Amino acid sequence: MSKEVIYIDYEEALNVYGKMIDASDGGFEGVRDEGGIRATLDFVQNDMYYPTFVDKLTYLMYRFCSGHFFNDGNKRIALTLGTYFLHKNNYYWHACTCMRALESIIYHVAASNIDQDLLLRIVDSFMSGKDYDEELKIDIANAMSKGKLGIEGEDYER
Repeated sequence: MSKEVIYIDYEEALNVYGKMIDASDGGFEGVRDEGGIRATLDFVQNDMYYPTFVDKLTYLMYRFCSGHFFNDGNKRIALTLGTYFLHKNNYYWHACTCMRALESIIYHVAASNIDQDLLLRIVDSFMSGKDYDEELKIDIANAMSKGKLGIEGEDYER
């Protein structure tokens, strides 16, 4: 990598988690999987698997969302740690806009509608500052609707 990445350590992650729980009016606080947290924070530093900052950010957010490392607040901590990681690495504008831009995306990661590969494409677009291309928009819409585009349900007449 051309720029040295500043990583988050375990104690920092717990500190950010505690502040996030306090700031969002609580929840069932506590660590569920210390090993998962430590492994994620260690593995994200492997440049062979995650050579770019975008790869690292995506992995960090995806694992903290889908790993269920905490008793509560896994979606919130995924967004918060992603934002914190951006800020630590001097991506200040991205840190300011991350939560708003990716909140609904992270919800669908937690619901297993968006996989890590699709999240990578979304985060790459977010970091580039460009709007999603048409193919990505369709892939996101399909993922969020579980592959069905259109209106369905009890209020829908065929």
